[in-house]
Amino acid sequence: MAKTAIKGMARLQATLNGKVQGVQKNWMARLLERVLRRSAQMQMNIGFLEGATYPKKKSGDRDKSGLAPGAAYADGLPVAAIAYQNEFGGEIEIPEHEQNIYRSVAADGSFRKNGRFVKAKSSNFETTHTVPAHTVTIPARPFMRNAIANNRDQWPALLAAALKQAKGDIDKALDIAAEAIVGQVQEEIRNLGDPANAPSTVRSKGFDKPLIDTGHMLNSVGYEVVSD
Repeated sequence: MAKTAIKGMARLQATLNGKVQGVQKNWMARLLERVLRRSAQMQMNIGFLEGATYPKKKSGDRDKSGLAPGAAYADGLPVAAIAYQNEFGGEIEIPEHEQNIYRSVAADGSFRKNGRFVKAKSSNFETTHTVPAHTVTIPARPFMRNAIANNRDQWPALLAAALKQAKGDIDKALDIAAEAIVGQVQEEIRNLGDPANAPSTVRSKGFDKPLIDTGHMLNSVGYEVVSD
């Protein structure tokens, strides 16, 4: 894609500050028209892009997709699918499957930690159980809508500052602005705490961050700038 640099940014800034008047108005109008004409041909997409997928899950890993343990979490399951479920909520049909449960047993034969489950690497006692088919309800956690509502009023100024930083290069300015907006979306993912995780989910994850488990969705927020 060809780069488009807008020259005369210093003069434009001076005009906006009221230091240049009169005959310069026509020049400023032409410059702004050039900026708008070029920017109208471009589009900034921010979110979970095609090709962003989860890595293949290992046998026994917890699975939020409804697939049996060991199934491919990524192949055919974009990050956008899980992001959508988190954003709007919904129900997931979990099929019947086998699941391994791990505990730790003391030398006297009693369970450590009152029999609570532990990670496989910390266990010395394993049992396999059949988990019946069931439905999991996920509450809506609108991180993307929050990011838009909390930041969109700042975006014109953000783009103007990016254009100045890029010295009039629209393509570079859009990259700068897009990276900043990606950071705003990620910040919403980090900060969203309501509705909270269920106690069982907190125990399983080891911490209470509703939209973060492995961090893969957080790190998959991306952007693209396309031109007509």
